[in-house]
Amino acid sequence: MPSISFLGTGSGFPNADRFFASSLLLLKEKHLLIDAGEPCVHSLRDRGTLIRDLDAILITHGHVDHIGGLPALLQGAMLLGRKKPLEIALPEEMISPIRAWIRALYLTEEGLGFSIAWLAWHDRESLSLGDGALFAKPFSNRHLEVCYRSLHTSDAVHPCNSYSLEIIADDFRAIFSGDLSSADDLAELVATPANVLVSELSHVGPKELATVLHEADIQALCLIHLSEDLANEATELRVKMEELLPKIADIFIPEDGEILDF
Repeated sequence: MPSISFLGTGSGFPNADRFFASSLLLLKEKHLLIDAGEPCVHSLRDRGTLIRDLDAILITHGHVDHIGGLPALLQGAMLLGRKKPLEIALPEEMISPIRAWIRALYLTEEGLGFSIAWLAWHDRESLSLGDGALFAKPFSNRHLEVCYRSLHTSDAVHPCNSYSLEIIADDFRAIFSGDLSSADDLAELVATPANVLVSELSHVGPKELATVLHEADIQALCLIHLSEDLANEATELRVKMEELLPKIADIFIPEDGEILDF
């Protein structure tokens, strides 16, 4: 049975009640970690042997609230004796800096005790994961481009690639928005029916998102990464989105630690 465990549902603002972005998708008996915001290693440790059993980590973009927990996760896997190879898919320009960061923290890949396959996202090119059991396809969005358009070239990582993700296994299709520049970034993805959309509501507003999703064939909508004002009005937000999107059967605003089964 597919499921999503919401390890961290917060935005980039520190919040005692919500950790940084991280979700665990169980699909075809494969465990995929979508983003690795801290402290994901502790949340995974609470779930038994998942640190050793995790199949892949999929990073949407290089902002710290989506990737800052990765070194601690790798160290935790080493200390717990992981032997299983690990796939990590992320924007191509992040691979060398992340590997250098890990080395700077004295976590040599040779000493981890398990191998890492570093996989680069390429826009709209599917990656086969878990021995071909499922596929992940990145869709480029303009989140980072918009964030850094006012910076000089020397002040930002270039190119600035940010992705929304489609994950498919058999007849199950999940969409993870990552961070967006506008709700229009999702238009192509939601033009095809999906079992679930996990969408942020920090960089886009509820009405803007509802406009793009109004005719979408989506069974469940999960709203995470809420802006601070929306996070304080979660109940009212859910009622509002149900009014704006009557065609979507289930709308959730999960708390950290919640699990959604399909």
